[in-house]
Parts: sequence; C-alpha cells; structure tokens
Amino acid sequence: MLVMEYADSGTLQNYLEKNIANLNWDKKFKMANQLACAVSCLHDMNITHRDLRSSNVLVHQNNIKLKVDVPKLSKKYDVIPYIDPTKFFADLHSLDKKSDVYSIGVLLWEISSCRSPFKDVSNQYRLQNQILQGLRETPMPSTPKDYEQIYTDCWKPEPDDRPTIQNVVSRLEEIMVKRNITTKHVWAPPINNLSRNNLSQGFNNNIYNKIKVEPLKSPSKAPQASFYKQKSKKEIVDGIAALADNIYDENKKQRILDYIKDHHTTSKEIFDWLLNNQNGINPNIVLGDFHYLGIATMVDKRKAFDYYVQAALEESSIAQYTLGILCENDEKDTFQAMYWFDKCAKQGNQDAINHYYRLKSSKNKTFNPANLHSVMGKMNLGNEEERKGFSLQDFKLPFV
Repeated sequence: MLVMEYADSGTLQNYLEKNIANLNWDKKFKMANQLACAVSCLHDMNITHRDLRSSNVLVHQNNIKLKVDVPKLSKKYDVIPYIDPTKFFADLHSLDKKSDVYSIGVLLWEISSCRSPFKDVSNQYRLQNQILQGLRETPMPSTPKDYEQIYTDCWKPEPDDRPTIQNVVSRLEEIMVKRNITTKHVWAPPINNLSRNNLSQGFNNNIYNKIKVEPLKSPSKAPQASFYKQKSKKEIVDGIAALADNIYDENKKQRILDYIKDHHTTSKEIFDWLLNNQNGINPNIVLGDFHYLGIATMVDKRKAFDYYVQAALEESSIAQYTLGILCENDEKDTFQAMYWFDKCAKQGNQDAINHYYRLKSSKNKTFNPANLHSVMGKMNLGNEEERKGFSLQDFKLPFV
C-alpha cells in the first residue's frame, strides 16, 4: 500500500529529463540536499528505505518527496544501478543504512547529469557483474569537485568506507553555504504517535507505508515528534562548547556537525542564533569554532581568534587553552601562548601546565605585537595610540 500526496511534476526521473535545460547547479544542490535530508529523517528514526531510485522519488512544486512502498526488487532488473552491490545476492531485508547511502550516491550523480544511470546498457545481468567489479557512472565534466567527491564516497565498494547520510547532509550544506544558497528544511512528522520500536519493524509493517517526508515552508510551524526530546539552541550551543576536542583535532569539525545533526537542527540555524546571541562564554567559543573550521560560514581565523579572546577574558579555560594552542602554532607567538596557558593552568588544566613549562624552558621564544593589541582592544584599553604605549609588563605577562 502506498500513501502519498499528488506530485505535480511526477517522479524525479521524469522531472530531470524534462528540465535538463532549466536546472542550474544551485537548483541541483537544493534537490540533492532535500533528498539527503529526507533520507536522514528516516535514518534518524532507525528506518531504512531500501528502494531509493529516481522513479521512487517524487517532485511536487520543485520539492522532493520520498515515495515509500513495499519494494519487490528481485523482479525489477532496471533498479540494479541503485542497489548496493554487496547485497546483490542477499535477501532484500539485509539492505541497511549504508545501502541507502549507496543509492543516494547514484541519485546525486543522476541529479548532476539529468539522466538515468547506465541508461544505454540493455544487458542488466552483465551490468550487474560489471558493477560488482567496480564499474560506476562517469562524473559529468562540469561537476563541482566537492559535490563529485560526496557521491563517489557514497558508492564506494565497501559499506564501512561510505559516509553516513548525516555526513552527506553536512557536506552538501557546506557547499550551499559557500554558494549562498538558501533551502527549505525537512521535517519527519510523527506517525500516529507510535513508538520508535514500531517504526523499526521494516517494510512489512503497514505503518512504514504511511510515512511522508517533505519540506515545510515554515519550519517554525512544524510540530515536534513526540519521541524526541528537543533542546533549545542555547542548550545545543552549550553542548558544542563542551566538546572536548582540541581545535587541531582532525575530527573536531565532524564531531560538531554530527552533534548538531543529532539534535535535529542545522549549522546554519545555530550560526544565525549565535549572531543574535553573542553575549556569554559559550556563544563566543562556538563562534570561534565556526569561524576557525568554516562551519556555516567562510573560514576566518582572525575572527575566530577574537571570539576566543572574548571568551578567555571571561575566564573560560577552554578558550584560554585554545588561544594558547593558536598563539603557538598559528601566530608563532610563544609569549602569548605562555600567557594563555598560564591563565588556563591556574584553573587546574594539566595539559596547560605542561605546555606552559615546555615553552618557558624553550630558548627560542617569539612575540607578535599584533596579538597583544588585539587582546587589549577587547579589554577596551583606549584608542590605538594609547595601545601602542603598552608594554608586556603593562599586560602583566607572568614570564617577563
């Protein structure tokens, strides 16, 4: 059984074929993002779609809707390009979330090219064997490299090497931020107020056939799913600030994005909230992280430094430690690094203590006056001419 609203543009497959001349990259990115967000909603509810293909995705008023039905893939050889090759000879119900991600990769390619995958291949049995041996569609020459990297990661042979759907959403969102593309949000409504256990019973459960996933015009008007405990933006920001990762940790950016996704919001929404709520330690720390790592905005390490300084002057040990790291490595200013490590060490941070004494014993200390002036500016120490008169002793550095 299938329950789905009327779609004025039919399936994604038909829509792409009819609108190939009208779809620029901004429109393609929006469609890709809507599709990935819709699947992400299902995965958040521990539901696997198992039948993602362009003839099973609907387009209504230029918005993506998932068509949800009980699939019978064993007799549909035309869907072979979309199936996880590791599951070709397995039972349908063995298809998992990483199988959905594989299908998403193929669909992202299809959106970029506006044509069905392997459209000209008639021998599906031969195609199946070629895909098993690593055959994939060829990226279109005009495809942006970061978008191409997303879908080629999705269709990697080994499921464990594929990203999660949440990671796909985050990476698409980053592309859209760079291009200043706005998009509508996707919301998965409660399904007859049923529990998560009921939702996870799979395709044979009639409940699953009644799921509708679609973008809303106004996310603020969307009711909240009863089985999620919603956190306020402030609580989410506090949680991000508390993440233990060092700013140089290669996983820090992804951990922040995952944390945001886990709380059913977007980095853009958090960033917008932060811009209107900059007072306090945690908002400044997170604004520093966003600017340093390029989350929902362009990378701007000078702005990041200033936000960390603001939080550090409010005695945030996290910001003080971060400044110590940045001053030593980015700014090549060991004097300032020692100052911030000392401040942090006095709050009991053992790593800061170790860094302070390591730098203090170093014979090659460096100093960047620009950093001192930046800090004094945050402390409202007069105009530029007055700041030039300040010395290290005036700033009460503990090691001069």
